[in-house]
Amino acid sequence: MSVNFTADQVHQARKFVNYTFRNMAQLCATYGWNESRGQSIERLRTDLTPAPLGYRRGLVVGRQLFFFSHAYRLTAEPLYQNCANRLFEDLTNNFWDRKNGGWYFSLTADNSPSDTTKDLYGHAFIMFGLAHYLAIFNGDKALQWIGRTNELILDRLGLPGGWFAPAATRDWTLLGRNLEQNPHMHLLEAYLSIYKATKDDAFLRCATRIMSIYTEMLRTSDRSKVLEHLDEKAQASGAKGMLIEPGHLYEWYWLVSEYADIAGLPAFKSACAPIIQWADRRGLDVEVGGIFDTVDTSGDIVSHRKRNWPVTERIKALTTLVRDTPTERSREELVGSITFFLEKYCGSDGSWHEYLNRNLEPDCDYMPLSTPYHVAMAALEVERLFGGPGAFGMTNTKSPDFP
Repeated sequence: MSVNFTADQVHQARKFVNYTFRNMAQLCATYGWNESRGQSIERLRTDLTPAPLGYRRGLVVGRQLFFFSHAYRLTAEPLYQNCANRLFEDLTNNFWDRKNGGWYFSLTADNSPSDTTKDLYGHAFIMFGLAHYLAIFNGDKALQWIGRTNELILDRLGLPGGWFAPAATRDWTLLGRNLEQNPHMHLLEAYLSIYKATKDDAFLRCATRIMSIYTEMLRTSDRSKVLEHLDEKAQASGAKGMLIEPGHLYEWYWLVSEYADIAGLPAFKSACAPIIQWADRRGLDVEVGGIFDTVDTSGDIVSHRKRNWPVTERIKALTTLVRDTPTERSREELVGSITFFLEKYCGSDGSWHEYLNRNLEPDCDYMPLSTPYHVAMAALEVERLFGGPGAFGMTNTKSPDFP
């Protein structure tokens, strides 16, 4: 255990990790699980009953595959292993387009295609989930699906400008050539996960390609912000092009730092420092707490709502600061964010509030099962501070401090 944390700080860290992989995982494996079908439920109401949407998305299956794989790693509960195995079967048996290749965006309750779009965001998360399933369970079949998926991404969605199209139709006709930040960020996350699980340099080269898109197109010239929506010429245009999500700035700070460590390129660490500084200055609500969902490039608030995941992304960013510059202030900032998240967003039964309003009051009547991914990524990085492998550790071991 690190001697740099106080006993109270260690207690909060343990509480966060245990909430995530015990309380939240138990809720997802029971109330959030359709046992008869072996499927994750897309969304729950706040009373923990399923919210009937008429569809379920592949990206949620990919995220839940990741989540249950690590829940099993940390707890050794057979329930979570069963969930992970059945999600893998659900994904590969039902979501794959056997005629054209690629993953359907969503299915109906009877496993018929609902939305046949092949989107970059969803494909990135499916590869991400498969990589973690591969690492935890030595699931060799997962590697084959990763290879097939990435081949389609490169061949069908790659554009001459260097970035990837956001989506295509069922038969891979492109649905736009604009540059969207979010799917590229999660594609980088997937590539780093796959590289760490396989040690295949091809995936590190893929990650490097995304880093070039980030440094040359997505990041602003002052290196302090990352743009969300660019047009077909990779230019920010109109009001949409000026939008900034502070949560994504924290996420990029963490991801760039991870890439720097994995690729052995430490210069990237100092280059991304302005991002977290701008996010703290413009994204944090210093009056009542929390992180605004959206601001613009001038720092003006666009949305006063406060979704939970930007807080988890700040937790990840702060774990990086604690590792790189282990000061009393960085540890206090980290534990303060963990405490805020537990107190404002989490229920003792593993439930959570998806949104808060400006005054930190619950502002949503449902819980999407896509959310545990965000919480788990932050919890894995907290566990890492105490000897765990971390989000990109990709090994079936755990910290001795989280029994």
